[in-house]
Order: sequence, then structure tokens, then C-alpha cells
Amino acid sequence: MEYIKRHMGRVMEERSRRERIIVLTGARQTGKTTLCERQLPGQWDLPYTSISFDDPDERLRFQNAAVSLLESFKTPLVILDEVQKLPALFEALKLVTDRQKMQDEGSHPLFLITGSSQLLLMRNIRETLAGRVALCHLYPFSLAEVAGTSDMPLLSTIWRELEMSGEAVKKYAILSPEEGRRLQKLKDLHLAWGGYPPVWQREEAAEKWNWLRDYRKTYLERDVADVGQVANLDTFAMAQKLLCTRTANILSVSEVARDLSLAVNTVKRYLNLLVLSFQCFLLPPYFANVGKRFVKSPKLYFPDTGLMKVILGEFSINQGALYENWVFSELLKWKELQAMEPDLFFYRTSGGLEIDFLLTGAGRMLPIEVKSHDRVSPADGRNLEVFLKEYDAVAKMGLLVYPGRELLEIRPQVWAIPDWYLFASP
Repeated sequence: MEYIKRHMGRVMEERSRRERIIVLTGARQTGKTTLCERQLPGQWDLPYTSISFDDPDERLRFQNAAVSLLESFKTPLVILDEVQKLPALFEALKLVTDRQKMQDEGSHPLFLITGSSQLLLMRNIRETLAGRVALCHLYPFSLAEVAGTSDMPLLSTIWRELEMSGEAVKKYAILSPEEGRRLQKLKDLHLAWGGYPPVWQREEAAEKWNWLRDYRKTYLERDVADVGQVANLDTFAMAQKLLCTRTANILSVSEVARDLSLAVNTVKRYLNLLVLSFQCFLLPPYFANVGKRFVKSPKLYFPDTGLMKVILGEFSINQGALYENWVFSELLKWKELQAMEPDLFFYRTSGGLEIDFLLTGAGRMLPIEVKSHDRVSPADGRNLEVFLKEYDAVAKMGLLVYPGRELLEIRPQVWAIPDWYLFASP
């Protein structure tokens, strides 16, 4: 398979101009090592040294002489892979980089640190390297990445300008039918199988399924076991499955605990492990009063639709929930690439007004509704229009994302946009 360029490379390059330590986190098999070793050295034109702490011999070597080894590197780029396996390295890295800052500018290397466990890695960063690092996160492939399109899609333009430009409408109108069909087909594959790189290296559906199944098994037996807070992996796996059936819904921990016949605190601990290992996300509700966001129930999403199908197994969820989850995952990947990363919420009032997603930041709001059917009508934009009137000072337009073919304004300043054009416009 031809190498797929990761858009995170641009963000990491920008941050490398300000910091000498870049931490790249992400779930296992999202392509962190490949990005650091195959894309970045060529993109930055830098020779590099790479050390993987998955290797027990390397762990032993650095345990005995971490400071001297870190200071011995001569290449301008040093990649330290899976550093959560060696927590003692962080103190040594802090000492070495602080020393090097005292030297002439440019005389010390740029350190790229990767890790798959937020639970183990971020704790050490907060305690040891706070204020010394740039933090980046790598998700599975986005639709724009597998399509080979820009890392600044239509959504970026809309977020910046809060309007639908005539140029974007014209560009859509003159787009060739072949390119439109190509992007729609890739979207369907991405929705069906998710974005894990090894999945895109396999042609047959059975091979894709088997890899995802083995990935989940490895996660349960390795990542969860590494943390050591789960006594019964079968119970944890069932909790993961049951939580997956609640995708795109308000999370009630007490209901999940009741269905599993477990204590509420046990379910909370399982949920925390899933969040910290990048296997699920909790989306908070939007309130002008920030304090309320921490006491109201979040919505639950998973970062990859392909992995979701394997987790669900004999269970199932409706197509609307699956599609909403896919849109969430694309928004998650998109906002990680922004210079000033916006916040993401859902919106629901006691009066019944609901908005699936709400981007906020820099004094602006962008409400986004999701419809899983391929045709839309003005009635589908009613909630967005009501929201725009309520927040007219900061929300200038609303988006309705759907899997159809038309780009059209269905209500004043409410635009229905095909999903592939919003996230992967050429």
C-alpha cells in the first residue's frame, strides 16, 4: 500500500519551532511510529535516531544510564517510542533538556516522544515535563487523509469565516462527477471500516474484520492488563460492548451498572480506562455557566466505526447512531489540526431544542446537525435556525451534515452539506 500522508505532520512542524520536546499520543496502531520515522524526517529534512522502549534491552540500557545516553545523541532528531514503558526516563529527559537550553540555540536535538497509554504517559508529563512540551494526538486516518485531499477542508473555511462562500458553492458545482463518486465511495468505506492504518492495507472484508478483532483482543489482554485495575477482563469486555450500544446517547452510568450487575464505581473505573486509553470519548453538554458542564451527563462516542462493529459483535445500533458517531470522529480529527483548537459540545435545552454538535471558540459558535438520510428538507434545519436566532451575536450560520449529493441552503444561513465535501473537499 502507498504511504498515506498524515496531516498531523504540519501541526508538529509548527510546534517544533517553539518547543524542543513534542509528545505524540494516540491509541495503539494509529501510525505514530510510521509518522515519526517515515514522514517527519523527510518533511523536515533531518537525520534521526530512533529508540523503541518496546524492546526490553533498550529499557534496561536506559535504566542504567539514561542521562548520558540522552546527551550522547548527535542527530538533530531523536525519536523515543512507547516511552510509557520506561517512566524513569522523564526525569532524565527533563534534566538533559534543561541543560541544553543553557547552551547555544540549535545545538541540541528535537525529541519526539510517542506513547499509547494516556493513563501512564500523561501522568508523568504533568509531573515532570509540564511547560516543556508540545502535546499532539494522532487518531486513525481521517477521510481527508485516505482521500489524499487538503488538511484545510471546507469545514476549516467555514469555521474561519462563519459563512458559505460563493467560491465553495461554485467549486462544488464544477466538481467532476468522477471525483465526486471517488470521494463518496471512500466515505462509504471509511464509515464501514474506520480509519486504522492496517485496515486500509487489507483488501478483503474478512481480513479487515480479523485485524480489528485481533486488535480488540490485544487491547484487552495487553493495554488493560498493563494498567492492572481490572480483575475480570471478560466483565470489562462486556462493559465495553454494552457502552458501545449507547453510542451517540446521553450516558447513564447507573443504567449501565444495573444492566451489568456491577457497582456504579466499578463502571466508572472501566469507563475511565476506556477514555484514558483512547477507546471512547465523553462529549459534554454546552452551558454558558461552565460549572454546569461538569455535573450534567455527557454523550458517549467511540473514535472508530470499524472497531465499534467488532466490539458490538452480535449486538447492533441503528444507522443514525453509527453515522452520528462517524461525524463525531471526523470532527475530533479536524479540530486537532486547528491552530487554536475549538471546543466541542452537544446542545440540549429543557424545552427540547437539540443540536448534535456545537463548535465554540474565539468568540464564535458553529452548530452542526447530523442526518443519516440522503435527502434533506427545510424542516431538517428548524433547530439550527432557532439556535441561530438565540445566539445571533456569535453564531452566524449552521451546518447540516448528511450523506446526500446536494449543497444547498435549506433555511436562512443553514446549509446542508454532503459529508465528504465538508470533511474532504478537494
